[in-house]
Amino acid sequence: MCGIFGVYQYQGDVEAFRQRALDLSKKLRHRGPDWSGCIVAGKNIVCHERLAIVGVDSGAQPLTNEDESIVLTVNGEIYNHKQLEAELKSPPKFKTHSDCEVILHMYNEIGTDVCAKLDGMFSWALLDRRSSPARLVAARDPIGITTLYIGRVSAHPETIFISSELKSLNEECDQIDEFPPGCYFDSNDGQFHRYFQPDWWTPERIAVNPINYRELRESLTAAVRKRLMAEVPYGVLLSGGLDS
Repeated sequence: MCGIFGVYQYQGDVEAFRQRALDLSKKLRHRGPDWSGCIVAGKNIVCHERLAIVGVDSGAQPLTNEDESIVLTVNGEIYNHKQLEAELKSPPKFKTHSDCEVILHMYNEIGTDVCAKLDGMFSWALLDRRSSPARLVAARDPIGITTLYIGRVSAHPETIFISSELKSLNEECDQIDEFPPGCYFDSNDGQFHRYFQPDWWTPERIAVNPINYRELRESLTAAVRKRLMAEVPYGVLLSGGLDS
């Protein structure tokens, strides 16, 4: 569990606001005590509070591509990152061993289609500096396992705040909304777009297959196994809760 915080198209002296952004990001430090990072790019600030799980020795964030034209901050784990790395048509030289860096490179090749390719739990914000103004793309996992909020200031509607928790937004924003799961936000049109479209949402689709206990066990085992990718000690909690 990491903490992400970002300010897009800040209206004012960005360098002067940098310390304020760091203070707001610090409110998330309980989520990520291992590393704090901040990148200021034009009118934008991207921050990260890191809990090191994968790529412990090299996965400091925010992440950037080779020419630093793309900046990424992520909270989550991408279980299929190795498979996605193999799908890259022009594999770059990865800067880290983090499972999250592949998001940056997949976006570089296929844009927002990367969202539907990710198998994991995640919230992330990406700043693409190759356009003017820069483009903000943010996304949340299909069912909202991770938390994410988006805030705005009515006096400056072009400014957008992104945070893992409300406490980093409520002093700056007069409008705060939960970021909808299974969606990405694109500053190019200022809209949320649903990328998660499971067929079982269709009311007409009724399950007819008889229960198969072996298949159920194998599916549960596979679901647990793919989550055991941490490079640090882990534990298991059993309950009826979704997040367990």
